[in-house]
Amino acid sequence: MTLQLFGKLVRLLLKERMEYRADFILSAFAQIVAYAGDYIVIWLFIQRFNTIAGWTWPEIALLYSIGLFTYALGASFSFVQMRELENQVKQGTFDILLIKPVNPYLYLVSRGFNLGYIAHILISGSVLIWSISKLNMQWMLSEYIYLILVVVSGAMIYAGILTIIGAVSFIWIRTHFMFTLFFRLKDFIAYPLPIFGTFIQLLLTVAVPLAFVSFYPAAFLLSNDATLLPQWAMWMVPIVGPLCHWAGYRLWMYGANKYQGAGG
Repeated sequence: MTLQLFGKLVRLLLKERMEYRADFILSAFAQIVAYAGDYIVIWLFIQRFNTIAGWTWPEIALLYSIGLFTYALGASFSFVQMRELENQVKQGTFDILLIKPVNPYLYLVSRGFNLGYIAHILISGSVLIWSISKLNMQWMLSEYIYLILVVVSGAMIYAGILTIIGAVSFIWIRTHFMFTLFFRLKDFIAYPLPIFGTFIQLLLTVAVPLAFVSFYPAAFLLSNDATLLPQWAMWMVPIVGPLCHWAGYRLWMYGANKYQGAGG
């Protein structure tokens, strides 16, 4: 599948979604309100305790916004697609993808592109810009480039993890519990990693690298303590995303090649 064809499939899907504009706008507004509530809850914590692990409200707003922004980018091409893969494998409708003369993974993620994540991008992007301005950080060009790289990397980490969960559908069929576990782990990175025990820190750094989505990049940009990683290792953080997504893609393609029809 070429990039031109990939883009065309996404454009066709966008036209399809915009047929019901009122529904789309109301859904986006509801998402904005929901995540605004999350920001308010964190802000209330800060008002009660002043700081969390030494992080102030603008710093945590930066941390949370990077996580939400990257999730929106990564999940728009992977969450709904991988969540529905279980039923496609179970019912045998996944066969339809295999008879098309294109890469089945790229076709799946392009046809399932979720425009609804625009709400996440709007609110997280707005708060991200506000937090950067509020912190009055004197960044050089290298810091801005680093931020762009970690946003791309974070999106690829999310897409990679969700792709791995989707790939498990080819083996275990039922994977809904893994999505529940994923979102429980995702909740941890709304806060600075040092507030959790060593086990959680290692889990989110080594086993499920969600700490590389927002905590380590934010700690580096803010010159805060990164706990498990030395300062020089922060420049390696943007590499984690491509590696994670590559691993997810290879596992997914392996599972698709082993797929033999409904139920297995």
